[in-house]
Amino acid sequence: MKALVMAGSGLRRLARDRLALFFLVLLPVVIILIVGLAFGDAGSERLPVGVAEEGAGRLGSELRAELEASPALDARAYDDAGALGKAVRRGVVAAGVVVPAGYDEALRAGRRADVTFVTDQTRPAPAPARSAVAAVVARQAAEVKAARLAAETARVPFDTALARARALAATQPQVRVEATTVGGREDALPTGFNYTAPANLVLFVFITSMAGAASLIEARRLGVTRRLLATPTTAATILFGEALGRFAVALLQGLIIFLVGWLVFGVDWGDPPAALLLLVTFALVATGVGLLLGAVLGNAEQATSIGPPVGIALGMLGGCMWPLAIVPAPMRAVGHLFPQAWAMDGFIALIARNAGLAGITRQLAVLAAFAAVLLALATWRLRKTLVG
Repeated sequence: MKALVMAGSGLRRLARDRLALFFLVLLPVVIILIVGLAFGDAGSERLPVGVAEEGAGRLGSELRAELEASPALDARAYDDAGALGKAVRRGVVAAGVVVPAGYDEALRAGRRADVTFVTDQTRPAPAPARSAVAAVVARQAAEVKAARLAAETARVPFDTALARARALAATQPQVRVEATTVGGREDALPTGFNYTAPANLVLFVFITSMAGAASLIEARRLGVTRRLLATPTTAATILFGEALGRFAVALLQGLIIFLVGWLVFGVDWGDPPAALLLLVTFALVATGVGLLLGAVLGNAEQATSIGPPVGIALGMLGGCMWPLAIVPAPMRAVGHLFPQAWAMDGFIALIARNAGLAGITRQLAVLAAFAAVLLALATWRLRKTLVG
């Protein structure tokens, strides 16, 4: 009961600290928003492609509509070729399609009409987008060619012949190309908010716990914890209360990021019970780190100055800034010396590969081992500071 009172007292002090609330709640959400928006398109399976068809006529509009209907493309309309070119250079869209003015008249008259595919030479050519656009253009070209032939031989209006050509084309069996990602599902990674939300959860829960060691150091330096021993309170109760308070803060911050990611950014956390168990286990690891720093550091300034940079460095090594799948094998091995990498492996398995609790047992076991060792060391060291 006394441990709960101590933990509750710590949470009430935290609720009155506006600066702490900023780092606890607002900063992680803002960073998730900024980074998630920057890489938001990466989460879409459809490639963003701009289309400019000013003055292209009816067939030009129909070509744009077919591009918009393509399951491989996220077609976006632009007013003219200039605006489209800027969007491609700025990376807003992966490529662009310019349907020339007079496109409709040229095709009806049997003349050549060139559809321009716009890319940025400083970026890799988006081959899937080029293929999808070429398929749509080729399909319309075949329909127009058939319609012109029918119009000339049967002497019917071009539009009537075109409608018949499309009707016949719709009855023909379609050739379907199925794309498979090399490496299969085992190498799948979440993108957009689905990556930035768990990455910042791991990053900030750890940093907050490290920086939070400052309050424990202050309590130790001012003799608050020693004076508690003068009351009918055992050292075990004091240690449990300190641990419980820091665990509550770590878990609260993780739950806030979890809920904001889910409700505001639409993050799919996979199996929710498994994700929450992973969060709880990682919060225990962070609690152990915070208590250990609080036991070994000499003053609060050391905790607040060391915690954030060390937490960011470990986050980088652990895959919170970029996926460890893209770094060389030695760096992946180094990253897995720290708990962040195991937590990220667990969240990636849940989100990108639909793994359940059974699929992350290894990650949970490693994190539990981290937590056990850190909490044991912190408890031993804190007890020495209390009772000598």
